[in-house]
Amino acid sequence: MVRGKFDWDKCGDPEVLLVREMLLSDPREVLRSYPRKRLREIFIRKIHLFRRENRTFWKLILDISDEELVKASTGNPRDSFTLWPY
Repeated sequence: MVRGKFDWDKCGDPEVLLVREMLLSDPREVLRSYPRKRLREIFIRKIHLFRRENRTFWKLILDISDEELVKASTGNPRDSFTLWPY
């Protein structure tokens, strides 16, 4: 991972930087660069950082069941809050 490319706010959290890479990079490169097991763990743990479209894509790519996704979403209080578009 190219840290400077995804660390524009000096976050420094490797999991958040990996999520940014998952969201902004070519998925084929991400899958080649990281073990699938690690991507699954980060996806489940940081589910609140993914929008619905991204969730669906990575859910299919990482072979995550609907039950796992629901469990991760309901167990994360950040996921239940959304900003209203007005």
